[in-house]
Amino acid sequence: MNRLTASVSTAAVAVGASLALLAPSAVGAAAANVVQQVRAVDLGPWKPWIWLQDDQADVNRPPGIQEVSPFADTVRFNGSLHLSVAGGQQAQAAHHYTAQVPLSTVAAAELSYDSYVRTVEEGATGTAANLQLPMVCRGAFTTLSFQPQLATDSRGRAGVVPDTWQHFESTGASLWRTSRALPTDPALPAGSDSPLSTYAAECDAPGDGVVGLTASVGRLGDAEASLDTYVDNLTANGTTYDFAVEGLAQGLIVLDRGSQDRPCHHARYPCPRTLGGTASGFVSFTDPADGPGYRAVGTRLTFSNGRALAPGDLTVTANGRPLTLTAGPGGTLTGVVSPTPGLDLNPNGTYRTALIVTHRDHPPRDGGDGGTGGRDGLKVRAELLATGYEPLRPTGVRTSTAVR
Repeated sequence: MNRLTASVSTAAVAVGASLALLAPSAVGAAAANVVQQVRAVDLGPWKPWIWLQDDQADVNRPPGIQEVSPFADTVRFNGSLHLSVAGGQQAQAAHHYTAQVPLSTVAAAELSYDSYVRTVEEGATGTAANLQLPMVCRGAFTTLSFQPQLATDSRGRAGVVPDTWQHFESTGASLWRTSRALPTDPALPAGSDSPLSTYAAECDAPGDGVVGLTASVGRLGDAEASLDTYVDNLTANGTTYDFAVEGLAQGLIVLDRGSQDRPCHHARYPCPRTLGGTASGFVSFTDPADGPGYRAVGTRLTFSNGRALAPGDLTVTANGRPLTLTAGPGGTLTGVVSPTPGLDLNPNGTYRTALIVTHRDHPPRDGGDGGTGGRDGLKVRAELLATGYEPLRPTGVRTSTAVR
């Protein structure tokens, strides 16, 4: 596995204030994690994160693909870190702390990451990118690597499952592999696996500690094999590192009710407008050139109008098909549009859903508003959904409008 050398760690300290804002402080396990976004401009020589070739110890090692990718993660849907290797290559992104942190402190806080392995021809199986802790133990430098192939993910699946996002979190039973032999008692040989608690108990001499955090894909045992991986939300020592592209998708709702030429039947009340009738138009989500890539998208529609709506109050057609509506919180109605076959929304793309919304008239309520139940008309909110840990998860990209 790749490792941060002592010389690189010393150089990172010399960066000083430029890294001080990005270096995590020691926190307890109960503290909330601070989220820091990592963009392409944050990676490179003398940046907060460095690539494989930026480490002087690794300049002669052929790098694979190392990039902040549009491939959307499953938490914030804003991109991820792409690490891919073939033919003896290695790939990594490494972050240096400005000061060593005791391994016992790091082990007491959350240690986790999200991992995705894409199935490719001649691809290695049963392995993924490693979350690594470069450190000093009893004066010797080593790298501890989390072993996802020996772990169980947050959904109870054992090992690496291809073509799906997995969340791995280090537990007391999780195994970490040391890249070098450690002069402990008893000695821990290179390539051996132990829980973090074993290392923490042994690596507590003056000067010992963790010097950074790395996401890495090492050289594969088969020179002809390849491995295409994505990682994100690396969490260690109280900080979650969120790899992200610059842009995000934007939503738009256009609904036109057309002319309302029906007479007002409630003579005792003013009838400036009625809610009954039909509105037609569309919902669209447009992804900019620097946006993420959303997989297998859908749309959640939410309808409200200031009073409790019942499923029979609205009839909605999405892309020419009736949309099933269910009661939601606050007297709303919700429905999910799931295109068949599945559609992806990629940078420079637009995902659009044609809508026809018909609302049934109601007798006037206390507001004397001619049956609208509220003077703002029917409100429509749309949220972009995409595949995350499971299909059709909320992405946080929303838009709304009022049909008056």
